[in-house]
Amino acid sequence: MTTRYKLSLLGLALAGAVIGGCASNSALTPATRGESSLATSSKTVYHQIELLSRPAVKEAFELFRDHSKTNHSEPYDDPVLRSQIKAFTLNFRSRKNAETLQAVLYPNVMKVDLSQDTTKAAYLGYETGGATGSKYGGRALDDDVIDISLGAIFGNTLSALGLIRDDHKEAPCLTTDNIAYDKSNTDAFPYIQAPL
Repeated sequence: MTTRYKLSLLGLALAGAVIGGCASNSALTPATRGESSLATSSKTVYHQIELLSRPAVKEAFELFRDHSKTNHSEPYDDPVLRSQIKAFTLNFRSRKNAETLQAVLYPNVMKVDLSQDTTKAAYLGYETGGATGSKYGGRALDDDVIDISLGAIFGNTLSALGLIRDDHKEAPCLTTDNIAYDKSNTDAFPYIQAPL
């Protein structure tokens, strides 16, 4: 894996962790807007407006009214998501499954291990010790993150990876969104085809 490729993947991971708008300092401060902020200089403040590093996770576990709390929280200090992953999962899966799922999906950040010498990123690869394809982690362009997430939540992904024993409480009809990925990627940035 080239350094350029690793930097591109790191950039994508960071963008997923902090998606926000940029505005110059003004009378409308982050506190008055109820948003988290990251001051990068005396003239620029970034306002976090969304926290969605792991697609499908917030949508599956959180009540819609709680999304704003999560969007404005730090990924490692989320007041809602961590507890709701476990509480929701306990409704239909074993305690071990719920606790393992909570450990894999929280915090809502894209983790990568830059020490890994690999040519392929793998969604949940870092969290599962490489069981999803590589220990590098991150997210490859052709990773179907929705199906991977749904498989971990409703399917046998965690037991198939050897992380836990199968609780035999899968719901196979909920393990996919039934949308195929069009793998028409390009060799140049931004590496994906133009929208149809």
